[in-house]
Amino acid sequence: MLSDDQRNYYDTLLSNIADELNISQTMMEKAILSYEAVGKWLGDGIDYEVKIEPQGSMNLGTVVRPLSEADSDYDLDLICLLKDGQNLRAFDIKKLVGDRLRAHAEYRKKLDKEGKRCWTMDYDGFHMDILPCVPNDRIYGSPCSTKIRLTHKTGVYSYEDRFSDPHRYRLWFQSQMNKRPFVIIQDSKYKAQTEIDSVPIYNKRSVLQKAIQIMKRHRDKYFADDLGNRPISIIITTLAAIAFNGETSLYNALCGIIERMPNYIHTAYGRYYIYNPVAQEENFAEKWNLKPEKAEAFYTWLSRIQYDIITFLGKKDMALGNALIMV
Repeated sequence: MLSDDQRNYYDTLLSNIADELNISQTMMEKAILSYEAVGKWLGDGIDYEVKIEPQGSMNLGTVVRPLSEADSDYDLDLICLLKDGQNLRAFDIKKLVGDRLRAHAEYRKKLDKEGKRCWTMDYDGFHMDILPCVPNDRIYGSPCSTKIRLTHKTGVYSYEDRFSDPHRYRLWFQSQMNKRPFVIIQDSKYKAQTEIDSVPIYNKRSVLQKAIQIMKRHRDKYFADDLGNRPISIIITTLAAIAFNGETSLYNALCGIIERMPNYIHTAYGRYYIYNPVAQEENFAEKWNLKPEKAEAFYTWLSRIQYDIITFLGKKDMALGNALIMV
């Protein structure tokens, strides 16, 4: 049992470590300027009503800086929603956005080969994943109709429809940060021209955000030589947010989250399921069922972080925690 002084000491040091994991203000500004420029380019050249919206770690305030300056493993994800493109085929949704990016001389140089769902552009210090999609319903807008239909490439010219709801996920995550009821906010703004939503700036991070940052950095170090089995951020983020019990102590939150996370991984007939809490048809553990070694790697890592954070840090001087988490 920790004394109040011990727990306060652990909390302060862990919080300082989490602060060190943030990307710099310069990196943030560079990413946001690139996001806005890409959004404007897409909106100006696609013959559909375009909405650009951030998603992923930067949108949630859980981004961590690269392990080293040579790495380019922090990202800014965005969705490119064709708001009046409900009748488009999956192939056409993907192609429209890809063709527009290739029409820009500089973006064409940055563009990677087509991914299963996204178009990825590599910048100096970060990369940008662009997810083409259309509304799942007849119209798109808060508070009720924010589900999207996206594309999933299964072959050279073969695409499937998949579904998600990044907008509602962010609202759900923000409600989990403070353990408030999940409230959907009415969006009264409507624009006929391109909409480019702002990237949120979190000047003060919550206990949950800092806990996720620390877990992601531990993951990055643990899987530095095994990137193929590194758990994706959305799995860590979702399980941590569900497992968070509103603890005000960062150390207590980390211990509780790590211990409770396995309770929210569902299995049935040898398959794994980690459901998107706002779009139950989306299974974040989909790749685990294709490559079971990914699930095994996740559980092995979870055992290691449990030892490092709970057992090791609970017995050793907390200053040694830097060796477990930081570069």
